[in-house]
Amino acid sequence: MRVDLSGARVVRLNARMFPVSDTERQLFERYRLTPVEIEAADPEQIIPHVRDAQVVCVVSAKLPALVIDSLTECLLISRIGNGTDRIDVARATDRGVVVSNVPDFSTGEMADHVMGMILVLARKIPRMERHMKAGTFAQARAESLQLRRLSSRTLGLVGWGASAIAVTRRALPCGLQVIATRRDLNKPAPEADELGVDMVSLDELLKRSDFVSLHLPLSAETRGLMSRQRLDQMKRGACLINASRGDIVDEDALAELLHSGHLGGAGLDTFGVIEIFGESEFAPTHPLVTADNVIATPHVSALSVDSSRDVAVGSVENLVSVLSGQLPRPDHVVNRGVVPRSPLKPYDPNLFDKD
Repeated sequence: MRVDLSGARVVRLNARMFPVSDTERQLFERYRLTPVEIEAADPEQIIPHVRDAQVVCVVSAKLPALVIDSLTECLLISRIGNGTDRIDVARATDRGVVVSNVPDFSTGEMADHVMGMILVLARKIPRMERHMKAGTFAQARAESLQLRRLSSRTLGLVGWGASAIAVTRRALPCGLQVIATRRDLNKPAPEADELGVDMVSLDELLKRSDFVSLHLPLSAETRGLMSRQRLDQMKRGACLINASRGDIVDEDALAELLHSGHLGGAGLDTFGVIEIFGESEFAPTHPLVTADNVIATPHVSALSVDSSRDVAVGSVENLVSVLSGQLPRPDHVVNRGVVPRSPLKPYDPNLFDKD
């Protein structure tokens, strides 16, 4: 039986920066939902639109405590994506608002992006391209003679979740040795055992790795984890890959170490010092992206036709669950200890049986 949720007030933020996808719109129509599509950045702009919403859907807008305190009817904040560091999840929990996400919608895309950056940095392809266009062929040959094949290099993964495992499955056939670290090194890691990945301390990983790739959410524990001291611990000439969150890294220190030559390069898809999701676009001038040994992309590692479809399905099903009186599927609930302001039954996948 098809669920009819007509009359529910759903607000879809970031409607211009991240327009409602075809899949998302088809799903809204399926459940008789007509979302209010809003583009607003500041809390003062957002609050009038969301005050009486039952569900707030958000891609990149910040939802601080000021916004969450204004939500008088809200049952769910549905993050159309994975990370929830731009949402005050603790305040939402206090207010009885469920926060959901779609945790693994882009695992393959992110792993492809990370692996692509490793390959490009290993072969110094951007630099070789500049030599080609400048006609400095002899210099390109001289520099290329200093490169090392991947089978002699070590990749260190900081974090051991789905994206790190997916990168490992791509890196091993290229000949890379893979090591990893995570918060609890004593916890069983069957995938690491299966793939032959050694779990080591962060200090050991930084000293051994030619490429260090970050696979962590942004939290109080991970913010600033890659401090100047830890960046200094990396091997001279090593490369840092970050497709997680910019604020995990001391980016000013990273820029200095890249320009000084201590680090051999970086592949960056996310930034704390550069606001990718601002209202206006601009050419960044921060030294983090002007170094000639940096590959910088504007937070696009999760994007593809396939991931757009998957995140639309996951996020809409989250809100349909809540508006139907159920919790979202357990792995999609961010604040699992929340006591919903309106009682919700356990998740029932039969709600989404196709008719």
